[in-house]
Amino acid sequence: MENRNMLRDAIVVGFAMFAIYFGAGNLIFPPFIGFETGTNWVSGLVGLVATGIALPILAVAAVANAGGTFKDLTRPITPWFYQVYNVLVMIGVGMLITIPRTAAVAYETGFSVMLPMVNQGLLKPIAIIGFFALTYYFANDRSKVIDKVGKVLTPVLLIILVGIVIIAIVNPLGTPVATELANPFYFAFTQAYQTGDVLTGLLCAVIFVEALRGKGYTDKASNVKMILISCVVAFVGLFVVYGGLEYLGATGNSLFPAGTDHTELLKSLVLRLSGSVGLTALAVAVALACLTTSVGLTAVLGDFLNGFTKQKVSYKLGVALTCGVGIIQAMGGVAKIIVIAGPIFMGIYPISILLVLLGLFSKFIPNDGVWKGAALLVILVSLYDSFSVIGAIAGFQLPAALTNLYMAIPLAGQGFAWIVPAVVGGVAGGVIYRNKKKVPEAEVKAA
Repeated sequence: MENRNMLRDAIVVGFAMFAIYFGAGNLIFPPFIGFETGTNWVSGLVGLVATGIALPILAVAAVANAGGTFKDLTRPITPWFYQVYNVLVMIGVGMLITIPRTAAVAYETGFSVMLPMVNQGLLKPIAIIGFFALTYYFANDRSKVIDKVGKVLTPVLLIILVGIVIIAIVNPLGTPVATELANPFYFAFTQAYQTGDVLTGLLCAVIFVEALRGKGYTDKASNVKMILISCVVAFVGLFVVYGGLEYLGATGNSLFPAGTDHTELLKSLVLRLSGSVGLTALAVAVALACLTTSVGLTAVLGDFLNGFTKQKVSYKLGVALTCGVGIIQAMGGVAKIIVIAGPIFMGIYPISILLVLLGLFSKFIPNDGVWKGAALLVILVSLYDSFSVIGAIAGFQLPAALTNLYMAIPLAGQGFAWIVPAVVGGVAGGVIYRNKKKVPEAEVKAA
C-alpha cells in the first residue's frame, strides 16, 4: 500500500462517524438525562456513555472485526436471523423512527428557532421537505457520503457544540439539585437506547469500512487498525459534547418543571445560558447534526433496499423512497415518534448489545452454539421488556405469573434481566455444540 496520511484519513472518517452518530437523539437526550438525574449526573453520564458512546463505537469495531458487514457479524447465529433483524431495524427503526426523527427535531429545535417570524403551519412542511431534499443531495452518491460529511458538515457542527459546552462549564446555570430518580445509571443507560446509536453503528459500519478501503486500506489488518483510530476520534468528540450537554441539563434542573418536553428543555437551557445568539447557534447545530445522521442512515437504507429487492429498486430510488417516508413520518412530531420508538428499542437493544460483545471477542468463542444460545434467551427476555412498555402505554398489564417469573431473574430488579440469560444461554449452547467447530470466515464467503 502506498504511503498515506493515515492520521488525516482516520480523522476524516472519525469526524464522519461522530456526525452520523450525533443526530436527533444525541442532542435532546443528554440534557434530559442531566435534568432528571440532578446531583447524580455523574452516574447518569456513565450510563449515557455506556450505551450512547462506547457500545455504538464498539459496534463499528465489531463489524470490522467480523469481516466488514453486519451479515458477517450475525453469521454464527443463523442466516435468516440477519434477514429478520435487518428488515426490522432498517424499516422499523431506520425508515420509520430514526430518519424521520432527525427532520422533526431539526424543525422543532432548528428551523422554528431560526425563522420564528414565519407562519409555523407553513414553515413545517417546507422545512421538512427541504431537509429531505438536502438529505437526498448528500446521500445520492454513495461513494462520496463519508467525505461530504467528514470534511464539510462536521467541522462546523463541532465548533458550535464545543462552544456551547465551554460556556456551560465556565458559566453554569446553577447547582444541580437532587431528584427522586431511584436508579440514575439505569435510567440513563436505557434512555440512551432512544438515540438508536448501537443500531446505527451495526448498520452504518459498512460505509466506514468501505470508505477506508476506498482510501487504500484494503487488507483486513490495516482496515481494522484505521477503524479503531477513527473510533477513538469519534469517541473523544462524542464524550466532550455529551458530557457538556448532560452537565448543562443538570445545572439547570431547578429552573424548569418536571416533565418538560425534551426539545423545549434543550431550547430553554441554551436560551438561559447564552441568550438569543446561543439559541440561534444551537438551531444551526441541530440542523447540521440531524442532517448528517439523516444522510448516513439514508445512504445505508438506499443500499439495503437495493440489495433486499435484488436490484429492482436502484440505490438512488431507495434513497428517494426513504426520504419520502421520512417526510410523512416527520410531520407527526418528535413526541409521537419517541412514544412509537420506546417498545421497539427495548425489544431490540439487548440483542444488539450482545452482538457487539460477541463480535468483539469472537476469536475467543469456541463454537457457534454460544451465539445461538445467548441470542435465543436474550430475545425471549427482550420480548417481555418490549410488551411491558407497550402495556404501560396502552394501559394493560402482562399476566402476573409471567411478571413474577421475569422478576425472579437475577438483575431484573436493576433493569438488566437479559444479562444472566445471555450467559446461561451461551454456556448451554456452547456445550450442545461442543463437537461442532466454527466455520472459517473464508469458507463462508466462498459459499
